[in-house]
Amino acid sequence: MNAHLAKEAETLTTFKNRIDEVLANLEKSAASPKTMGDQKVAHDAFGKGFGSAEGLAALYDAVHARLETLSKVFGDQVEAMGLAAVIAERGYDGVDADEAARMRAIQERTHEYERGTTPRRPGQTAPGTLGAAGAEGTGGAGL
Repeated sequence: MNAHLAKEAETLTTFKNRIDEVLANLEKSAASPKTMGDQKVAHDAFGKGFGSAEGLAALYDAVHARLETLSKVFGDQVEAMGLAAVIAERGYDGVDADEAARMRAIQERTHEYERGTTPRRPGQTAPGTLGAAGAEGTGGAGL
């Protein structure tokens, strides 16, 4: 059984290294949050003086902001997978304070993202909150 556990730890280490590589590649790519933020089209490029151009520019800004957010969330999730591999390998007692703080920060950003984007039916509350019926995330609306 010891050999089996050693093999699992080796597999988790390999997995974490691959996750680190994906995260590093994301940061170097055109999809990185910083690069996404730098890639903007000026409103004048859509035209001037007519409502359709202004509407298109506003829609572009909304889509661009959404893509920036998705890039950040994706990077967070890749990092969280790497941290989860470390936790699985070392156990909770083997996780240092910095790793635990990073995981909590990612979790909080993910919850913030979810609260801001999760479509809900009328009367339905955000996931993680208690609704009128006392059921988590249902807001008493039922599913």
